[in-house]
Amino acid sequence: MKYYFLFFILLINEYKSKPLSQCSNAVATFYEPYDKGGACGFGYPKMYGAAIDDKMYKLGEKCGICYELVGPKGAVKIMVDNYDPDDEMAKDNWPHFDCHRNTFEQIAEAKWGVLNITWRMVSCGHEGNIMLNTFSGAHEYYYSFVVSNHEIGLKHVYYSSDNKEWTLLTRDGDYNRWTVPGQIKFPAYFQFESIDGEKVSTIINELKAGYTHDTGVQFKVPEKYFDARSLIEVPKIDEKCCKLFDAYTQIYYDGRFYSEWGDVSDAKKDYNINCVEEGKKCIKFEFSNWNVFKFMNRFKAEAQRYKAIEFYVKSETVCNNCLNIKFNNFNWHSISTSEANKWEKVTLLLKDLGSESDIESFMFQGASKDYLVIYFDQIKLVKSDYVDNGKCADKDDPDDRGSGSESNIDNINLWLIINIIMLVLLFN
Repeated sequence: MKYYFLFFILLINEYKSKPLSQCSNAVATFYEPYDKGGACGFGYPKMYGAAIDDKMYKLGEKCGICYELVGPKGAVKIMVDNYDPDDEMAKDNWPHFDCHRNTFEQIAEAKWGVLNITWRMVSCGHEGNIMLNTFSGAHEYYYSFVVSNHEIGLKHVYYSSDNKEWTLLTRDGDYNRWTVPGQIKFPAYFQFESIDGEKVSTIINELKAGYTHDTGVQFKVPEKYFDARSLIEVPKIDEKCCKLFDAYTQIYYDGRFYSEWGDVSDAKKDYNINCVEEGKKCIKFEFSNWNVFKFMNRFKAEAQRYKAIEFYVKSETVCNNCLNIKFNNFNWHSISTSEANKWEKVTLLLKDLGSESDIESFMFQGASKDYLVIYFDQIKLVKSDYVDNGKCADKDDPDDRGSGSESNIDNINLWLIINIIMLVLLFN
């Protein structure tokens, strides 16, 4: 009996959500907290939340669906409670999550403002049942309501006056409300259908405007998987935690700096087409008077993930130790070229550049103040043998509005203390 009880204690200590979709890329920003709730009509947020772009929102169908977002600082589970009708942040078919500020701060520093993330749909982990929240102005000829606290996506709502014939209701996408057509009769029967196709029913016995009804029912978490945008069922997915968006590997290629890398050079540079690959753009940099070609990442890449920087270089004249490179703020390292106007591939181990510390910036400078023309192309980091197991949100707590990651840690520590106490009691 003791072992069964011990198993139960360990079981309730599990905070992971059930993955329902594959990991994908997205853009994240934040906006300041609000007190009255968003377009989904759920009111004051009771868990981490975010607004999504209009295309993703799709007339309210994503309201109440939960997602796991992964950024440089960690992972967080959110529930969609709002949308942006004039959103221009979504790009390359990536959705945009405009997070509550405290949500954003679980995955990134607020000063970063905008970042690329990974995300997937997950079960919400709600306590209790589906709730039916009647509109404050509801009456027998206008019975409108919001459905909340559903464990997975809500696809359809049906109404019946006799529990036999059912009317499919239409969702008002701007407010996420469902409205009974014509006059409602009581008792009224409602049926909720999940994106999985499961239907659960409840009965409302009287008209109460501005009232929250506990329906007494809840959706089951399905052993199925979905496309997170279309909500269409897909074959089995890999349920491993989402990996951090790769904001580091690709630095420069064909006229652009990638992801979070940015050029912060202090001198003029041009783009040239006589590159490693014909027709692509490479960088032409004119070194003189100790100016530098420098690029840096807004985030520091973990040193364990990368082992080297790799790039192609070409000089207009033979260059014997005439070009220096500095990794972060460590010592200069000299580079030579063997032949004029010839592309040469250079691979430099980070440990040879001064330290195996987290990666932030690289800087090139001429070895003298004399005029020197150098071309650069296809700059990238080389990955190490580090195995990225991804990141999952720490816990499921729909009553935690998200006061910060410290509260999550405190709760987990509390469970650990309780477990230890129970173990002592069980085996004494």
